[in-house]
Amino acid sequence: MSTFSGITTSSRALTAAQRGMEVTGQNIANVNTEGYTRQRLEQSESVVGGVGMHARRLVPGEGVEITGIARVSNALTESAARQDVATAAEHRAGTAVWSRLEANLGEDGISGLSTQLNTMHKAFSDLGNATSTENALAGRTHVLATAQNVADTVRRVDTQVQAQWAELGGQVSLHVEDVNATAAQVAGLNTAILDAVTSGVSPNELLDQREKALTHLSEVAGVRVVARDGGTVDVYLGNSTIVGGRQSFAVSVVHGTSLAEVKAGTSSTRLTVEGVEARPAGGALKATLDAVNTTVPDVSEGIDAAVQKIAAAVNAVYNPATDANGVAVPGYSAANDFFTSSAASVKGGGAAERFQVNPALTPASLRDSSAGTVDRAVAKALGELPSAANSTTRTWRTTVVDVAARTQASEVRADLAAQVSLKSIAARDSVSGVNIDEEMTNLVSYQHAYAAAARVLTTIDQALDTLINRTGLVGR
Repeated sequence: MSTFSGITTSSRALTAAQRGMEVTGQNIANVNTEGYTRQRLEQSESVVGGVGMHARRLVPGEGVEITGIARVSNALTESAARQDVATAAEHRAGTAVWSRLEANLGEDGISGLSTQLNTMHKAFSDLGNATSTENALAGRTHVLATAQNVADTVRRVDTQVQAQWAELGGQVSLHVEDVNATAAQVAGLNTAILDAVTSGVSPNELLDQREKALTHLSEVAGVRVVARDGGTVDVYLGNSTIVGGRQSFAVSVVHGTSLAEVKAGTSSTRLTVEGVEARPAGGALKATLDAVNTTVPDVSEGIDAAVQKIAAAVNAVYNPATDANGVAVPGYSAANDFFTSSAASVKGGGAAERFQVNPALTPASLRDSSAGTVDRAVAKALGELPSAANSTTRTWRTTVVDVAARTQASEVRADLAAQVSLKSIAARDSVSGVNIDEEMTNLVSYQHAYAAAARVLTTIDQALDTLINRTGLVGR
């Protein structure tokens, strides 16, 4: 090993230390950059070449070699973080749906259906206690007004639920557009990463951008990511490929025709990729699809069932089909019911949308007494209905409590999922995130290494100066 080889060794040491400071500076510069993964200089000792008679014996190595700039990440923690982010987003979106449904019932104010039902039964009770013709006429007018308020409230609740269903369908479309745009971005980054790897350029920044896009895809649609050769990834929505290497495949949405048809099971909102149905495994898109196809239709069916029970309970007292002994009442006709259904649905809803006070009823024609009497028995019985076995208020309260309980349970699940997601992100960041204290330590280490390598080079330079310029000058 010649003296000049020492210069090469020192030069390599200087280059490695300088490159280490540059990598450390890059980490420090991006300490607050979202999605940035810290980088680390990878280096190894050079191996002395030569074998046989040309082998160099009893010499050190040839210094250090820079083998690459590694992106410090862990595939397991990144995958776990994506999965937990998708779960948290799914529960968060589901909670928003349930909270909106609970608000649509409107039971947090005086305009709620429970209050309107109590007011109607109070009006019936007052009518039952009327003692004069004038008071009875005023009582009947008040009964019809409060009953109309009940019908209006029922239809308002149904309108708001249908509006929520339609809005959720629009959200599905927005999520699909987001998925398609992000999938195209991932495919483009796959191409750039593959080109960078092929040409020997560091793809670390491109990998960070892709990981950020993949995390967003997971949050929206709960995608599955599979790594491939050359640094590319394939992305799956359910069992359908939306990114395959350099190419992305668009997701299409087929919307349900109407809420009524979804409740009837004859229509639904579906996603397709290349003509094949795709079902998200998580994310906000899954929660929104579930809401459109299941959650909102189920609640709407519950509202319809409660409204039908309310109408049946009132009609059974006002216009009974059978007497107390179960014998059919002569001349009974459903056309004389207090609550009826309109002939056709305007917006594609169910029983709640068609719920109405019998249009034929007037204060003069409203029946408040038993046939042939003025005992106000019918009005009194309707006034006592809230405490009966088939209580209208209890029926509606059951529906409200069920929605409230489901909302609360969804909120609890969302809180737990959010905590798990934060822990997963923290675990990922503990591996991939930039630690200022650690980087400062590295910076000092590289600085000392650079100074030491420079000192070695200076020493070799002085030795060469002695060898070249002072050899043969002994004794002068």
